[in-house]
Amino acid sequence: MSDYPDIPDSTEGIGIPSGEPPKAPARDIAFPWRLVIALTVFGLIVLFALQNTETVDVKFIVWDFGIPLIVVITATMVLSVIFGDMIDWWWRRRKRKRRELEEG
Repeated sequence: MSDYPDIPDSTEGIGIPSGEPPKAPARDIAFPWRLVIALTVFGLIVLFALQNTETVDVKFIVWDFGIPLIVVITATMVLSVIFGDMIDWWWRRRKRKRRELEEG
């Protein structure tokens, strides 16, 4: 105990560090399952496309031509992603407008 009654013996509770490093706040970081699944599916599609490089006949309306199957697969994948994003954007925009009409 100290000779001076106004000065506490320990620094606990008065804002002075006790020598232990401060604990970092706990973070709940979820494992990115959606990213893993998306990358796995993408990898499988790329593997499938690379194994199918032979030329195929494509008929579209009045056109008839030969094209490597890898181009058809890749174009289909890219167009699917683009159209999927467009539909998702349109759906979110529609929901937002509907919510705005309900609120005001």
